[in-house]
Amino acid sequence: MTPLRTIVYLSSATELMTVRQLELLLVEARELNLQNFVTGVLLYNDGNFMQCFEGSEQAVQLTYQRILGSRRHKDVIELLNEPIEQRSFSDWKMDFLRPTQAEWQELLSARWSKKGDEVQGSSSASEGFMLLQDFWKRSHRIA
Repeated sequence: MTPLRTIVYLSSATELMTVRQLELLLVEARELNLQNFVTGVLLYNDGNFMQCFEGSEQAVQLTYQRILGSRRHKDVIELLNEPIEQRSFSDWKMDFLRPTQAEWQELLSARWSKKGDEVQGSSSASEGFMLLQDFWKRSHRIA
């Protein structure tokens, strides 16, 4: 089995995006992710992005380089970049969520890195990643 990796980052849009601009961004991302077997979720809140994507090491690195080179956003802050045992968003080539301000603040204030004793040989997720997964699961129970 091919080793998997996940990356979560924050960034600021270079301009506030309209619903149409977000739709076009998602169409493009979903097409590229489908080609590269990358899955994930994109959050947008008041001009800021948080994205989590996962896939094979090579596909994730290629996707990340493309994201870092995008002119749609700036000030990329990497929150998480680590190997994973299984995908968290396997059914989504790129899902899209718009968190409330309170949900956004909770995600931003979470601890994204593992404590020193959790890093070595542990498959437990960071607090931030668990919050992101929980937020995503709750948003899909409504649908």
